[in-house]
Amino acid sequence: MSFEIEEIGGSDQKGEVIAGPGVEFPRVINTQLSKVMLTMPWMKHTNPMTAFCLMGLVDRRRTSLLLNFGDAFVSHARNKCADIFLKSNAEWQLTIDDDMLVPFGNASWFNAHSHHPLPEKFASLNAMDRLLSHGKKLVGALYFGRHKYGPPLYNEGINNPTEAEYSRKAPYDLIKPTNWVATGCLLVHRSVYLDIEKRFPRLARRPDGTGGNWFSTSEHNVMDMVDKARAVLNTNGCTANSAHEVFSILETAASEGRHKSSLGMGEDVQFCMRAREAGHQPYVDMGLVCGHIGQCVYGPKNTFKRP
Repeated sequence: MSFEIEEIGGSDQKGEVIAGPGVEFPRVINTQLSKVMLTMPWMKHTNPMTAFCLMGLVDRRRTSLLLNFGDAFVSHARNKCADIFLKSNAEWQLTIDDDMLVPFGNASWFNAHSHHPLPEKFASLNAMDRLLSHGKKLVGALYFGRHKYGPPLYNEGINNPTEAEYSRKAPYDLIKPTNWVATGCLLVHRSVYLDIEKRFPRLARRPDGTGGNWFSTSEHNVMDMVDKARAVLNTNGCTANSAHEVFSILETAASEGRHKSSLGMGEDVQFCMRAREAGHQPYVDMGLVCGHIGQCVYGPKNTFKRP
């Protein structure tokens, strides 16, 4: 696994070294002008079209770059990128996966390489500008699964057939609140990570600023209840009253486990659920339509309702 960080904004400012466990060859970077950190939690290979899109998004006046490659455990890769992002002075993180076709301001190029050409107004969008323009702390692009029956990758799009059909008629010039949105092209304000840490201390970073678990599978709610039950027994001993209190606590833990367990969830769902509990509503941008690269570039025009 390797991390590479490159600063793109002015060279006359004082830089800082961002490093940590597992970070190879840390570079001295300048974060003074970096409003947005463009992060790439990629495997060892990416599609050339994805790389070209990111080249179009990089803005030397405001962006820094973070590449994490070679980590097959995607939630771990996303956590490590967030660790490093929070050590920088960047306000926003734009994370883009290694299989995305993202609008970057060139309508003819985007439409020529996708299987779902968009009206020029939408194909000519710059994904970074578009997502920043909404002023929302957590907002992602609209895209679809990488197969013939790929659903729109946000909560209501997957769970509501009517919503899925509506999504396949995109783009629409609007954003919608959602329970979760996929992380393939996602803008996150730094306060989302910090507030999740406050809400769920078990997921927080260590004192050295590493080890955050915003995207990890974790039964933190249940463990909090277990600690609470232990505290009751340690304080009051095993009396009838304390046993009743502990039983109530464990019943609550079981209920929370059934409704909030992250086991079996994608890391995007886990992250957005935690963000919502920490006070940050996720949104999906119905006008920023991205391609999802598999055997072809999948999007609203070549994905269909499963028979």
